[in-house]
Amino acid sequence: MSATAAKLGSRALGWQVTFTLGTAAVVSLVPRFLLLRGDVANDATRGLLAAVAFGGVVAVIRNAIVLRRHRFVLRALALGSRAVEGYELQELNQDAGRVTAGWLIPPLVALAALATVFRPVLLDLTTGISVALVGSVFVAAAALSLHVVIRSRILRAIELAPPDVLGEVVEPMERDGLPRRRTVRRLLVAVMLPVAFVAIGSALIANAHVRRADERQREETARVLARVGLDEVFGVLPDAGLGDALDQAHDLGFDARVFEAVARYRVERDENGVVELTTPLDEGSARVRFSGSTVGVLSLGSALAALFAIVLAGLLGTRLGRSLQNDLAIATRGIRLLGTEAVISGGTRVMRPARYRDVEALGRAIERLADRFRVFARAQERAIAARERAARMRGLFFASVSHDLKSPLNAILGFTELVRQLEPVTAEQAQSLDLIERRGRELLALIETILDAARVEAKQLNLVREPVRISELLSDAVAKGKDLGGDRAVELVTEISEGIPTLELDRVRVARAIAALIGHALRSADRSFVRMRATPSRTGGARIDIEVPSAKLSARQLEALLEPSYTPSRGEHRGLVLGLGLARAVVDQHGGSISVADRGDKGSVLSVRLPAG
Repeated sequence: MSATAAKLGSRALGWQVTFTLGTAAVVSLVPRFLLLRGDVANDATRGLLAAVAFGGVVAVIRNAIVLRRHRFVLRALALGSRAVEGYELQELNQDAGRVTAGWLIPPLVALAALATVFRPVLLDLTTGISVALVGSVFVAAAALSLHVVIRSRILRAIELAPPDVLGEVVEPMERDGLPRRRTVRRLLVAVMLPVAFVAIGSALIANAHVRRADERQREETARVLARVGLDEVFGVLPDAGLGDALDQAHDLGFDARVFEAVARYRVERDENGVVELTTPLDEGSARVRFSGSTVGVLSLGSALAALFAIVLAGLLGTRLGRSLQNDLAIATRGIRLLGTEAVISGGTRVMRPARYRDVEALGRAIERLADRFRVFARAQERAIAARERAARMRGLFFASVSHDLKSPLNAILGFTELVRQLEPVTAEQAQSLDLIERRGRELLALIETILDAARVEAKQLNLVREPVRISELLSDAVAKGKDLGGDRAVELVTEISEGIPTLELDRVRVARAIAALIGHALRSADRSFVRMRATPSRTGGARIDIEVPSAKLSARQLEALLEPSYTPSRGEHRGLVLGLGLARAVVDQHGGSISVADRGDKGSVLSVRLPAG
């Protein structure tokens, strides 16, 4: 059992938990990147950790349900079973993206809520959005790495599927050109997304530094305004100049107030990001309220710089994707050329040098495989030539031996007939002569079958066509078929319909072909009679249907017996099997056909179709 598939579900969930913990550790550093301090930083850290933890728990539960659907196909892959369907592999492959999306979306939703609905009190809207965006960039970057891990594990499990099932999945995709489009798109994403994460994150962090510097500058301005401007005016011109000083401070974006009561120096922030600075004066105290920063989440310059980097990465990714796709297309063409005459002859290089190391390694493997194909092809050519020589020698041997056997056998049959005519014989002697004649004719039919089979194998069977009536053809076939049928007491019922035209064919060989079919039907019949019916065919020739009333042999098995290349097993009548294969070859050579129809428990029907001319 392969652990790659058997433990895929648990390992995928384990990777998600690991990435959740790692992402939580990284996003806890976001307040430091954004230069947040004190309670603001603590509230931001707690919100980020809560968002990532909530999203991680939801994602693990949801993805556990998704992966559970594939437990049966994963078990089949782990056991090496062939009970795997192509659509199951496609769904498993597609769920790699669903698992990643299931891990990414819940934390992003939680971070969006952190920046808006559930924003901590001390975080103003601008700071909350900055924190959520930077956290989202880190989560998305982690999701990209998680997707690579999950997808590689799923692909390793899919590779355990049987090759024919994988072929069913890949071939439709190849016809639609889907791999080519995906190669460009995925390499584009692989290049552009990391650059986008770095560019956007860097822009957000740089803008956060600018915003922190602006906050410090405004705080210092407020302190100077209170300690210098208001103190001096309040102490020297308490009635005439104080109003003008406060108006000038308001014009600068500062809401200043002067109090006679003495207060200690402090800086406080409210939930809207407004800073309240209180400072003691020589006489009384001053309170200045102002917006913490006038800098937004992302400046126009930072946004344009990030957009430029993303567009440049997109162009580079598209260029790389197309070049990789071209190399893979050449590699695919090299694989398709394997086994063709151009590669087997050794005159064509399968692949040109590739730009990428992995594709180059694939090219070298294809070249080595092409060399193996060439060696195999040469060996196969030698084996085919040797088999043809052996077939010719066997045909010559069969023809020679069969011819040598045919002459004495005809003499035996002739002397048997002479004994019947010239000598008085008893009943027992007549019975013995009948047995000699019947076995002799059966042996003669088998010898003639062997001779014709040898001629067919040597492609030297010459047909002598002549006009033949169907009744004469079937009469010869029935006589020979009964000889091949053995001693079984099975009656052959022949029916000939009207309207069958005169056929132009080799009477001797077609009669032998039909006789072989009749002999097989007689030998395998489970009842006392076999029916043969001749009718006009729709194409103008004749159709001869021979019932094979036997449940021992299925229609599929009978179809296999008709193949000339069929090798008889132990217990089968080898001569009769040879005759069945010869029958199909002879009928095919006449332009006809032999088919088998299944009749269930009643056996099968052999249908011979012969053309008129």
